[in-house]
Amino acid sequence: MKSKMNIWTAAFNIFNCLMLFISWFVVIAQAIANNGNTSGGFFYLVTWVGVILNTISLYYAKHLNISIVGPVLGIIGSALSGLSMIFAFPSIVLLIISVVFEFLQKPAKNASQVSDVVVPWYKVWWIWVVVAVSVILSIAIISVSSSNGSKSSSSNSDVSTTQGKTSSSDASSDSKSTDDSVLNKQYKVGETINYKGYKVTVNDIKYDDGDDINTPKSGNKYVAINVTIQNDTGDKQDYNPYDFKLSADGNGTDLDETTGNDTYDNNTIDSGTLDEGSKVTGYLIGQANPNAKLKLEYQPDFFDNHTVDIDLN
Repeated sequence: MKSKMNIWTAAFNIFNCLMLFISWFVVIAQAIANNGNTSGGFFYLVTWVGVILNTISLYYAKHLNISIVGPVLGIIGSALSGLSMIFAFPSIVLLIISVVFEFLQKPAKNASQVSDVVVPWYKVWWIWVVVAVSVILSIAIISVSSSNGSKSSSSNSDVSTTQGKTSSSDASSDSKSTDDSVLNKQYKVGETINYKGYKVTVNDIKYDDGDDINTPKSGNKYVAINVTIQNDTGDKQDYNPYDFKLSADGNGTDLDETTGNDTYDNNTIDSGTLDEGSKVTGYLIGQANPNAKLKLEYQPDFFDNHTVDIDLN
């Protein structure tokens, strides 16, 4: 005999896997935005609903002599991520295995005759105990998670100044206005982009025809852009050449070419980490038609597609 509850629970476990996968990106984005603090309340709620549904499936599977492996793995997988999103990956693995068993619904070993009458789950006291415990734990975990996020926000609610204190809304408004002015300004060679203390300056631009091995496309030349990146943010900061693109008449391309000229090729900017007050200088190398309108496009924020443009010619 098949259990419809197992089928519905298996479908929910698939949804739970999808939510756990999405939670990685959401939690990482929240951590970056909130200085390491995350909430993820919705994802915790989904996992504890999964605990309840898998418990009900376990009840029916046991009485219908169906293998209980699927529901048991579903309970463990849901409970792990329900306690902490750190366990999202093992939870996904367990839930995927549970889905397979719950869809197959293999007969239990040493299965006896199926009872003609199965008491509805809502009349079973121990299931209500599981429901109550799940509700209490989910509320407690979500509350703690939300509280941590609130503390992070409240710790920055007032900004001390030499004139006294300004409200966070005023400070954030001023900061946003400053950031917008930096992002929307058109820069030239020699001018410095200063985005929250992360400074980028194009020092010089050179064109190269390549050599016998490294040759640009017809009509193009290699474009070697000498750039200085300086970290005055107060914290360590990563840098990466893929934060930059060479735009030729609006067509942006990566700066990962090789010219065959050691002056440029041996002094390129690779990825790395700058300590506070440190800087790095090197070349970003692309190729383009020198007669095109050339710009260096810099993307300050990975989660925002907005770029800052530096005119190169």
